[in-house]
Amino acid sequence: MNVLLSRKDTIRFLILSELMVNPECNQRDIARKLNLTPQAISEHFKEMVGEGLINVIHKGYYEVTKKGEEWMSRNLIDLHVFSEELLKKIYSKTVVAIAKGKIKENDRVRYWFGDGYIFAEKSSNGNGTALTSAEDGEDILIKPTGSFEPPEKGEIIVVKVPDVAEGGSRRLNLNEFRELVRSRPKSIVVAIGIEALVACRKIRVEPIFFGAKEVCIEAAHQGSGVIVACTEGRINDLLRSLIDENLEFEIKDIVI
Repeated sequence: MNVLLSRKDTIRFLILSELMVNPECNQRDIARKLNLTPQAISEHFKEMVGEGLINVIHKGYYEVTKKGEEWMSRNLIDLHVFSEELLKKIYSKTVVAIAKGKIKENDRVRYWFGDGYIFAEKSSNGNGTALTSAEDGEDILIKPTGSFEPPEKGEIIVVKVPDVAEGGSRRLNLNEFRELVRSRPKSIVVAIGIEALVACRKIRVEPIFFGAKEVCIEAAHQGSGVIVACTEGRINDLLRSLIDENLEFEIKDIVI
């Protein structure tokens, strides 16, 4: 978080941001925008040129170097992590849920996790107060007033799908795969690998494909069940990620 602790680094960050977003701007433009004197901005530019963060294109005009981009990238990551944590603190004071039945503003409500979502219903012994009104199935804002049980990790079932060279989706027992999906109607279905995508489509299921591994991890952490059709060539990478996230899983081998 040096960029917020040091005025010098904060100004550097703002200068580099301007140069990257508006390459046509000059030193005078930036000084005016940052409310700095020409002398002060000139000193910052001299130091940044000397340190290799920017290059002179023409008198008064500059470009960000590779070193400057790397400096920006490091500080942007720090700022992103900081801002995410701050937002979590701010929004943890309220909860957005899905209404079960009609709820009026200021009603006492009970809210809970279910299948990866937060639901709320009117209850005299609830753990929150409705800050907005909502019809059944609508989004509602709640102020917590009592304890709230965090979600248990969702069930993850990994279905191995052979690589195309080994038969691909043609070797999967589609009837067994179909019954597995039907037996867990609330589970999210994701596919990792083209063979896995095709296998899902053969049982008339359109899975989440892009970002499937990340969706699987996030959904399971939120308490949602997940069925992962995964091509064998990519299964080790998936399992390493699940283990790193301390998520339990079951592997199904339903090859014909």
